[in-house]
Amino acid sequence: MNGLAGELSPTARARLAGVAVLTATLAALAGLAPARAAPIPSVAAEPPLETGVSGVFDGDPIGFRRIAAAGAGYVHLTASWGKVAPAQPPAGWQPEDPFDPNYDWSSVDPLVVDAVLAGLTPVLMVHGAPSWAQRCSTGRPTWVPVCDPDPAMLAAFATAAARRYSGVYAGLPRVRYWQGLNEPNLSLFFNPQLDGRRVVSADLYRRLIDAFYFAVKGVNRSNLVLAAGLGPIGNPPWTVAPMKFARALLCMRGRRDPVPQPGDCEGGVHFDIFDIHAYTTGPPYHRGGPDDVQLGDLAKLRELLDAADRAGRIQGSFPQTPLWITEFSWDSRPPDPGGLPMRILSRWTAEALYRAWRGGVEHFFWYPLRDEDPRGLPFSETIQAGLYFRAPSVAEDRPKPFLQAFRFPFVAFSRPGGFTFWGRTPTSEAGAVRVQVRLGGGWRTVAVARADRHGIFAGAVAGSYGSDRRGAVRARYRREAAIPFSLTPVKGFYQPPFG
Repeated sequence: MNGLAGELSPTARARLAGVAVLTATLAALAGLAPARAAPIPSVAAEPPLETGVSGVFDGDPIGFRRIAAAGAGYVHLTASWGKVAPAQPPAGWQPEDPFDPNYDWSSVDPLVVDAVLAGLTPVLMVHGAPSWAQRCSTGRPTWVPVCDPDPAMLAAFATAAARRYSGVYAGLPRVRYWQGLNEPNLSLFFNPQLDGRRVVSADLYRRLIDAFYFAVKGVNRSNLVLAAGLGPIGNPPWTVAPMKFARALLCMRGRRDPVPQPGDCEGGVHFDIFDIHAYTTGPPYHRGGPDDVQLGDLAKLRELLDAADRAGRIQGSFPQTPLWITEFSWDSRPPDPGGLPMRILSRWTAEALYRAWRGGVEHFFWYPLRDEDPRGLPFSETIQAGLYFRAPSVAEDRPKPFLQAFRFPFVAFSRPGGFTFWGRTPTSEAGAVRVQVRLGGGWRTVAVARADRHGIFAGAVAGSYGSDRRGAVRARYRREAAIPFSLTPVKGFYQPPFG
């Protein structure tokens, strides 16, 4: 990726309206004082780029405080339906009552409470299903975790959960964001997937998300429902590609210029936010098949959602359905020998946040906070993509060097006559941002950009330090500096997200 303007979509170009180009020559640069650098206006009326962290949390409140310190405002939590609910429903129990004694919320309550105490907004995903709520035959393989859950039973549990975290019970904060299940296009999490060419999983999930939506909204109409995040690639018969799944879910057809087709969607599919787990194998960010979705493929997903919105196929709270990414990461090296070196990971992390924003994503979650415990397993079987190196306790965890690229993302790309830049302030607040180039043994301010109310800033600078494709650029906001971003492009290569 060699520049912003040349590869922006019309929507993204409109985002940069009002951004002035600062002209600077090397001669002027040599004597430029930081306080006298010419200002670049803020980007007008920008959508935000909110960040969060998802994953399995270890119950230590320090972890949530570290998420907030990483500049994130959201945390993605899990309520395991099969763990909270009884092993077998007893006679007389009330599944919609959150205080029915047969429920055990001890795995969820502390997470929600500690997240809110840390100043985070929780997104609570109902995950899995108890065996008694599944309708597949008993002869299915033992490794199948969820098979055709009953929509009415899911709705009953969702009602109980939404009531418990409605904010009306002492000591239990409100949860506004709810998600119904995880990756229903993957047999690892949902079955069945395919019946010949028919995407059975999409038909089943449509009924589930509708039931989940009305249950959660029945408790509080202002609650917001996320459709389950989809896995990024297809691998039949085990996995349905996300674009194929989404078209089947929404009763749409056509990879280009999608249009409605007859199906079970005449009343619309009910959710407020669409979620894609756009795990990516590195630049050029779209190495998969035509129905896969990596970071470079967000435009085609956005096109499908917009077409479904216009056709009334999506029935939610917004005229344009928001697109979120609630899981994204790469393993780091160390500790994973097959992961990305920290220098490249820092660059790719900042670039991933930029590309997500450019693709219309307004909420971006890193997965996870800390590396998984390998427990003697090879690194290839565990996730070592945490923002923190794992230690014996959460308190002893150490931040990885690339953490600052997540907290204060900043990118810069050379172009003829200069370079372009984009970033987000670490606190997502407005203010002056100094754009600096490395000259000699120090840093020299060449522009002052004004971050908008969401902390987004962007612009362009002229000068031969960009045109010769050498050097590094960084941003400073108040007393904090972003990780320097080299103007020398890094050649793309294939990198599995988990090493």
